[in-house]
Amino acid sequence: MKNLQIPVKPHILKYLQFYLGTEYSLSESDPYGLMLFGLLRRPVTDSRKDELVAKYTGRFVVSYGAYSPQQFGLKNLTGKTVYLFNSFVHSLLKQDLHSYVDLMTDMGNQVKYSIECFMLKYGFEESDIAYDTLLKSYQRFVEERKASKKKGPAVTPRKALKDLQRNLTRIAAIAPLPAAGLRQMSV
Repeated sequence: MKNLQIPVKPHILKYLQFYLGTEYSLSESDPYGLMLFGLLRRPVTDSRKDELVAKYTGRFVVSYGAYSPQQFGLKNLTGKTVYLFNSFVHSLLKQDLHSYVDLMTDMGNQVKYSIECFMLKYGFEESDIAYDTLLKSYQRFVEERKASKKKGPAVTPRKALKDLQRNLTRIAAIAPLPAAGLRQMSV
């Protein structure tokens, strides 16, 4: 049985271990496994990410389990694939944070207390991810949510055309143009 060690940021490692344990067995039945399969089958290269990924101190252990790398076309990790996996898990963590804080504040708790409880739940310390980073993420989320509510609904070209046709049909039904007037205009 072969293992794969993926470099991850400290808070990403704690988040993954909270949900998946210390050693994850590769699976196509959860979002983490699906993402890993995609990244390992078609690894993306970008040498600029290699030095960034070298700073990731955590190691998330993934067991291939029943999946043979040769049989399933799984290739080696690159700096870009590691970066993309970390970004994917970080986006899941942020969604989790936003939902958690929303629920806690709906129950009458303050945002500060809610974020502290979130950090405690996953065992995050200031050295893993700063409280201010999580607070700023939640504040941006709230601002984006408010801004999206103020915007009108998105209008596609097809919808705009249908609306225009509907309005022209209504106008024509209300005030039909005289046929004689059209003949004079065409001459």
